[in-house]
Amino acid sequence: MESPVDFLQRIRVAICTIEDYNVAIVRQCGHRVRMMRALGLFSGLLFAGLAVLPAAAMAAPDQPYVNLFGGNTFFGSGSHLDGGGTVGLRVGQRLGRHLGIEWQIASAFARLQDQSKSNANQYSGSLIGNYYAFSGNSSPYLSLGLGASSDLFNQQVGRGTSLLGIFGLGYEQRLGDHFGLRLGVQDQVLFDTPRAQGGALNNVQVTGGISYFWGGSEDKRAFPIIAPTQSGS
Repeated sequence: MESPVDFLQRIRVAICTIEDYNVAIVRQCGHRVRMMRALGLFSGLLFAGLAVLPAAAMAAPDQPYVNLFGGNTFFGSGSHLDGGGTVGLRVGQRLGRHLGIEWQIASAFARLQDQSKSNANQYSGSLIGNYYAFSGNSSPYLSLGLGASSDLFNQQVGRGTSLLGIFGLGYEQRLGDHFGLRLGVQDQVLFDTPRAQGGALNNVQVTGGISYFWGGSEDKRAFPIIAPTQSGS
């Protein structure tokens, strides 16, 4: 038969075992709590990043803008013009994340190739639609436009106005909320030109410029903002 001393000793061992087990559980739970807190913090930072980064990177998709540009116009071989520099202005509006419309006016400096070397500057105005491949701050784009051009190709025929068709390629890079850079190439087709032989003429215009944006719906974002959930301790 077990003595009272041995019975008390067994109870003491059992109590110590239970205490050690409880300590282990507390330590394990504490480790899990710390892990859960760390995961909650990481998840919160991740969701905050998803919410904030597109808002900072994506400007309002319907901002109006003005673009000042310069470059060169390469006149077709049948124009009998020596080309020079080109300057112009665009005023436009983004119509969502992929479409835009703009008015363009430009002056291309040129001289006749005859002995007089007279000024024969080209003045043009056109309405252009742009399609942007991407909705972010950097995007290539396509341009289609229609307008009119005032040209002088020889002194005998004099200056005349031609229908102008535009097909272009370009690239736009936004620099913050209000500024941007643009590079573009336009194939300009002049129909029924004021030349002795008449007919169409192709010019190529290469330009670069700086844009200024203002207004727009600042609350429009690329993704909806999702508030991180609070994890319990």
